[in-house]
Amino acid sequence: MNRSIVRLAWVPALMYAVCFTAAAAQALNFDQRNFKQLADIDSTAGIPPGTTITVRNWTQYRQFMPVWMQAAFSGEYAAHIGAGPEFAIVVEPSVHYPLPRKFAEDSEKFANTTKLVPLPDGGFSWSGYVAGLPFPNPAQPHMGMKILYNTWSKFLPWAVHFWSDGALIDRFGNRSFQRVDAGWYRTSHISYPGIAPDFSFAPGILYSTRFMVDFPEQSKYTTEMTLQTDDPTRLQEVYVFLPAIRRSLRLSSAAHCAPVLGTDYVQDDNSWLPSNYQVEFLGEKKLLQIVPDPDPNKGYKIANWIGMTNDGHWDDFPGWPKAGTGAAHWMLRNFYILDLTWLPAKGAYCFSHRIYYIDADSWMNVMNESYDRDGKLWKLLWNGFPPLPYRGQRTMVYGTSISTMGIDFQNTHASTAISQAPSFENDVPIQYRNMAVVTSPSGLAQIMK
Repeated sequence: MNRSIVRLAWVPALMYAVCFTAAAAQALNFDQRNFKQLADIDSTAGIPPGTTITVRNWTQYRQFMPVWMQAAFSGEYAAHIGAGPEFAIVVEPSVHYPLPRKFAEDSEKFANTTKLVPLPDGGFSWSGYVAGLPFPNPAQPHMGMKILYNTWSKFLPWAVHFWSDGALIDRFGNRSFQRVDAGWYRTSHISYPGIAPDFSFAPGILYSTRFMVDFPEQSKYTTEMTLQTDDPTRLQEVYVFLPAIRRSLRLSSAAHCAPVLGTDYVQDDNSWLPSNYQVEFLGEKKLLQIVPDPDPNKGYKIANWIGMTNDGHWDDFPGWPKAGTGAAHWMLRNFYILDLTWLPAKGAYCFSHRIYYIDADSWMNVMNESYDRDGKLWKLLWNGFPPLPYRGQRTMVYGTSISTMGIDFQNTHASTAISQAPSFENDVPIQYRNMAVVTSPSGLAQIMK
């Protein structure tokens, strides 16, 4: 069976696979000094609101740019930031979006219950986690690992649903279009007023994802489901429903580096385990990041993103928000930066370093830089999460990124995505709200009934 076919339903948003014809330049070597030199959060240096950053003056602001962004502005790669006005960064005042109230309350209430548990292979598991952030005030020892567990258990409503419309594009301009409906479900350790923290029908499952193809017709109803357990040493369960045989199959989830649909995303971009890594904390920095605008005519409008329209060509860095459209707001945000290295006892791995840029407000890993086995910059995964109304406040919600970008700097191609507006919990369409069905492998058998 062709794995790229059965993985089709994984795609959580509008997907463009874009290939460039130019060859990549000499790859940037991994060096921790590149991250240490970024602006600390307590630095007096900043960028005045209204400042415009382009390829002509970007070096003045490089201390506020993640390393991948410096590489993109340098012009040393075929995937690079263009000189046109649409690529300009116009800096706005920083805005902070707090965690949902109940989640924040649970973080403080259960702050002393979660403990790190050393493992024989050098990694760490956890014990005693109830709800909220397991380590709301992370400190040494093992500060990096505590931050990593915070991002692994970040806020997710008990139900999120959205549609995505997308296409796959090869280097010759050939395109295949698709529509996917996507669901994210938190099934245990839930922070929600008036309900128990764990659903009885999903014991031990931290969250579940469900992606079903609606278009093209020949792939309709193809569905993939992933169950992520709350045991960080246990592999996730992955199932796929194949309409041609009207049954579901269980897939191997041990192929951490397997490409998804021939794109730049791998399994460990979708679902990863903190116990597989050694973690080094590289500091807390203030860096430029986008906050997409949830206005339907701004962030959710495909034409407002570089290279995302069906105009017969693509641009130098597809998925970049177009200046002047209001698609996204550029601002300085606080980040925890972690250097993840694979545990030798786990065997071979595709990356020598994975750099997680974790947003200090939401604890989400919004930027992920990966280096190959020789320590050269290889891939970027970049997400833009909008502030959305949730239970009377605006916050950032996992699973609802408007923009998702994957760039392969070495092989010079990209996969980018734009999602549609989501619904939460009781506002989710009723057919996607029966949790016992939509989060169960047995529920896949009901898809075509």
